[in-house]
Amino acid sequence: MKRRAFWSFRRGEIQPLEDSCVQLGDWFCTNLGREILAQQLSVAQPLLEACFGYHLMQVSVTTEVDFSICSRINHCFQLSACAGMEGAAQVEAEQLPLPAESIDVVVLHHLLDFSANPHQVLREAARVLIPGGHILLIGFNPFSLLGLTRLLQTRSAYQQGNQLRAARVADWMKLLDLQAIALERGFFRLPLQQRELLAKTLWMERIGARWRLPWGGFYIIVARKEVARMRAIKIDWRADKKPILTAVPSSPRAVACQRKY
Repeated sequence: MKRRAFWSFRRGEIQPLEDSCVQLGDWFCTNLGREILAQQLSVAQPLLEACFGYHLMQVSVTTEVDFSICSRINHCFQLSACAGMEGAAQVEAEQLPLPAESIDVVVLHHLLDFSANPHQVLREAARVLIPGGHILLIGFNPFSLLGLTRLLQTRSAYQQGNQLRAARVADWMKLLDLQAIALERGFFRLPLQQRELLAKTLWMERIGARWRLPWGGFYIIVARKEVARMRAIKIDWRADKKPILTAVPSSPRAVACQRKY
């Protein structure tokens, strides 16, 4: 029974996204949640400053953070994936009401962690991204001190997600012609709610960031949308040897008749 309880939040048993947003909104207002959001903004700032374009779209599970303050793009907007959240519009992350190849930078903040269909969410984000555009994806790292608290069965809001590994998400991106170009991690400290104890463990943050340790509480993946380039073959019509052009029958019936006679 204990083993079954440990794996109680599997992908097929993820609760509705609206319920997760309500619980995560309260959790991100705690001391631990605010510290994690501050770390995410700090890590994401140099990554977003290197992304250029005309339109930046952010879809998050909470309204407590705005990554557009780290970007140089003029037109930035947020879409709400849950009812009651602030945003330009409330949408379904699996079916974005945007034309294909219309957004330069897409920020997905823990959306894959708590979606019942994370692969479709990533597919939609790739669809609306322009060729050469960037996706900045933020997720919780299950192999971290923050992720291992799932063993304690505290049933906190951040523990009830898909627990997707960064390597797995990167594999999904390859299938969607998204090339991961950067991977950063943050929050290497113990997941404590006491502000004083969090301040005393700041040395763990400095060591983890300096040595780029793999057990940060969250990861940020920056991926670029790759496009297949076609090379045009030019024919030199002024050459001595002209290219031989032959008529090719367009229907299989015509081909069969030529072979018969």
